[in-house]
Amino acid sequence: LAYFESFLKSMEMDLTFTEYQTFDDLMKYVYGSASVIGLQMVPILGTSNIIEANKAAEKLGTAFQLANFIRDVGEDLDRGRIYLPLNELGEYGVTREVLTRRKVTLEVKSALKFQIARVRKLQEEANQGIKYLFPESRPCIKAASELYCGIVDEVEKIDFQIFEKRAKTSNMRRIRVAGSALIKVITKSFDSI
Repeated sequence: LAYFESFLKSMEMDLTFTEYQTFDDLMKYVYGSASVIGLQMVPILGTSNIIEANKAAEKLGTAFQLANFIRDVGEDLDRGRIYLPLNELGEYGVTREVLTRRKVTLEVKSALKFQIARVRKLQEEANQGIKYLFPESRPCIKAASELYCGIVDEVEKIDFQIFEKRAKTSNMRRIRVAGSALIKVITKSFDSI
């Protein structure tokens, strides 16, 4: 029940909060909007170590949400929101006013690179916890990790032009990753017969 309450609290925050000063401030929102989704999935996926699996699930949910924020800076501005910590943006000379100009300057690129590095670090840490899930669940979560965190790869591929293009994983990458996961699941199913 606490996970659902946290989710609803974050959805309520969207009614009044339009920006977050620090990463810790943002994490209060991210926990309820994304981390709890991963935590809710762990019992469904099955685990041999609930504590380690929960740590990993929380990190992966956070990485997914942060990747989303990076990709959607322009769309969020259209809604009057900024989901990247203002103090961290400020370290690179990026303010709300700079973002509203919708130009990818060297400062904006540097700020985005910092955020992307965080997503990759969280993903790497979370991926270490996938081994605690039941074997039949691992390929699906590995695929989700690669595809969803892969959004930041696509941001780099479009040279950070997040105001002009929507970064998304290609259909070919989706097919390759999902196909590989499917083969692993089928192989594990046959091994258990």
